[in-house]
Amino acid sequence: MLPEQHSVEEPPKFGRRLVDHAIALSALFISLCSLGLAMHHAHSMRQLVEANSRPFLQFITSNGEARDEGNYAPVLTVTVSNPGAGAARLEDFAILVDGVRVTSWQQAFARLNPHAAPGALGDITYANIAPSYLKAGADELVLRWPRTEANAALWDDLVGQGRQRVEFAACYCSIFDECWLERSRVFRPTPVKSCQK
Repeated sequence: MLPEQHSVEEPPKFGRRLVDHAIALSALFISLCSLGLAMHHAHSMRQLVEANSRPFLQFITSNGEARDEGNYAPVLTVTVSNPGAGAARLEDFAILVDGVRVTSWQQAFARLNPHAAPGALGDITYANIAPSYLKAGADELVLRWPRTEANAALWDDLVGQGRQRVEFAACYCSIFDECWLERSRVFRPTPVKSCQK
């Protein structure tokens, strides 16, 4: 018995080198186009995922009335809000008075008015919000300072005139480690490489 022989089939040739080369080049061109489209699609999908998970911080200040100890009274509030689509990893939060960074609310008030001693301010509530995470759609109260009879003159001065001298800045990152610097007087955040100083 003779062993079975296998023959290797060659791709069909038309017998003309020009036609064979044209078909090969066409196949190569289509492959390169497919690769380009796949890379473009991957880039578009990455941008879509980033857009659906990008945080956006805003600083909100208000001196409206709120219920305080059973009565309605003016209250100064500062809130950091994340109306973006993704969680914000808040790395740094700064209070700036006349463009100079201060380390605390007490120091900020003292720079605004020398009479703003801790005892003169009255009942003031504040929170250190960095480092922390702020989920999409969440707000974080940074400062709450109600106006009372005892601090009325100081409150009116600081809220009326001093509020224009205060600015806030925050450095935050997305879950993809893309980071931005947000300032309270600038609407669009500035992209930064990282929040490390």
